[in-house]
Formats: sequence, C-alpha cells, structure tokens
Amino acid sequence: GNKAKRMLRGLYHGKLIKYGNQISHSDRKTRRRWLPNAVTKELYSEILDERIRMRVVTNVLRSIDKYMGFDNYIIMTNPRYLEGIGMSLKMRMLDKLRSEPDLKPDDFLNVSPECWAYLEEFDQKQAVLEARAEEHRLKEQEKQIEREEQVAQWREDMMQAKEAGEELPPRPVEKKRKTAKDIHIERRLAARERRQNRKDNVTRIMNMKQEMKLRKQQQRADS
Repeated sequence: GNKAKRMLRGLYHGKLIKYGNQISHSDRKTRRRWLPNAVTKELYSEILDERIRMRVVTNVLRSIDKYMGFDNYIIMTNPRYLEGIGMSLKMRMLDKLRSEPDLKPDDFLNVSPECWAYLEEFDQKQAVLEARAEEHRLKEQEKQIEREEQVAQWREDMMQAKEAGEELPPRPVEKKRKTAKDIHIERRLAARERRQNRKDNVTRIMNMKQEMKLRKQQQRADS
C-alpha cells in the first residue's frame, strides 16, 4: 500500500490506499484505487483540554468507543498505528501526565487509570532502551579502539618486517556482521512478541471497560 502525506495529518490506524482492477461483466479491467473511509471530526482531549479537528477513519471512531475515550485510544494504541499527528498527541499527553503528578483518574470523566500504568511501563521501556543504546555505544567504542590498536600494531610489524626482509604479516580481519539467517530469526522473534502484545492489549481493554462501567455505576449510586 501507499502511505500518503495526508495520512500523517490524521488518524488512519494503519489503513492505506489500495490499488487494483475494477472488473466489468465483460471481464474488462480498469485500474482504480480504494481510499480509506475517512471523515473530518472534532475530538476533545480531556488531558490536553483541547478540541482537535482532524481526518479520521471510521475504524478509529469505533476504536475510540471501544477504548471508552479519545485519550485512552491515543495513549494505549500501538505507536505503529499512530503516524504523524497521532504520535505527536501521544507524546504531548504523556508529557502532561508526567509533568503533573497530581493528576488522578478522578479528575477526568473518561480517562482510564490504565493510562498511568501505560506511562510507567513506557518510561521503564525507554530507560531500558537508553541503557542498551549506551551500552552498545560503549562496546562499539571499545571495539573501535581495539581495531585501531590492531592496525597500528600491524603497521609497526610491517615496518619491522620490511627492514628485516622477512615475510609481511597479514592484515587483521574484522569480525563478520550478522548473517541473513540471524536477522531472519530476530524478526520472527519480534513478530511473535508483537502478537503476544496484541493479545495482552485486548485483555487489558476488556478489563478497563469493565472497570469504567463499575466506576460509572458507583458514581450514579453516590449521586
């Protein structure tokens, strides 16, 4: 599929432009394309306290109802379904919750406590990724220093061998990179992890929906 620029300015939940043939009764084929069923909507964010006008597909509107709130959908949806404005809103909401720790679920009408749990999990994952990136950088730096030392030693041995008229030493060989098989195995494991995350997300949504219903019933009983 084709990912148009306008998809970065709306919520399309991974829906792409599809291309194919329109076949008549006489079996005559005509090239055509199928656009996502997008509509212009004004959505309200309780966390940001803003009304946001954007293009959204009908699948997103159903997902918002399933998540029981626009903020819940933006925060808890997988980032690969939120391109452009979706990821921008997600990071703004997380920054708002992070910068104002006094905010609680009771301060909002349709914001689930799962959003705070997601923020904590998100920050933990980011810290792990940053630690891994720093560790990888240090290892690469050590390897680079080691390679430079090996090359410097090889050049010195070359000069000594030339002066003595001996056989020249072989140039140090760098370690091989990952093979295609290793990369394929890593991708398969990552796909398996994504499938498991989707299953966990469905379970979490069902629990959140039940919790929101109980909370609304309790609020009605108290009033």
